[in-house]
Amino acid sequence: MLAFVPVAFDLYRPLKPRLRWAMQCLVSFADHAGRCFPSIRTFAYHAGVSKSAAGRDLAALTEVGCVTRKRRPGGVYVYQIARRFLPRWAKEQVSQAWNRQHKALQARNAAVSPGGVPDHGTKEKPDKKNQTNARLRAGFAKPGVSYGELPDPADRWQARVRSWIRSGGKFWLADWGPRPNEPGCWAPAGLLQTGS
Repeated sequence: MLAFVPVAFDLYRPLKPRLRWAMQCLVSFADHAGRCFPSIRTFAYHAGVSKSAAGRDLAALTEVGCVTRKRRPGGVYVYQIARRFLPRWAKEQVSQAWNRQHKALQARNAAVSPGGVPDHGTKEKPDKKNQTNARLRAGFAKPGVSYGELPDPADRWQARVRSWIRSGGKFWLADWGPRPNEPGCWAPAGLLQTGS
């Protein structure tokens, strides 16, 4: 956005006073080609008018022929300002600005390392998210033991009875059959007697 807009007063005289200010505000959003796409809310804020007044002013500028607008998907308008209202940029200024932007973009692209496989001999960052999660998972599970299914049925029953005892007789799943203190419990009798 331009901090100031150089104005040729003769061009703005045919416009109504409220449209002069709207045109100057719209020109401040424009690029060198005269293209801009401020939202109604943003335009209204910068022009110091309500959103409805901003919409009316932009529509009036289109009707007068100072601006053409085309609606993009999502309800956003792209405005093309008539060439005569744009500031007079010297060709050297425009090309120098483009060269600066182009060189800055090339420098940023060169600084960014290409994605994919790292070069041979490079080390990964120690605090990567995936490495942190792997370390946490390694501390959580015991290697060599699958918690989905314990290898021996006696071990499964031992873990179930132990969890029932630790919970004070509260934790017992219905899939495991009757509780250890109920008749007909499916747990091996040796585990129930030892109270392990």
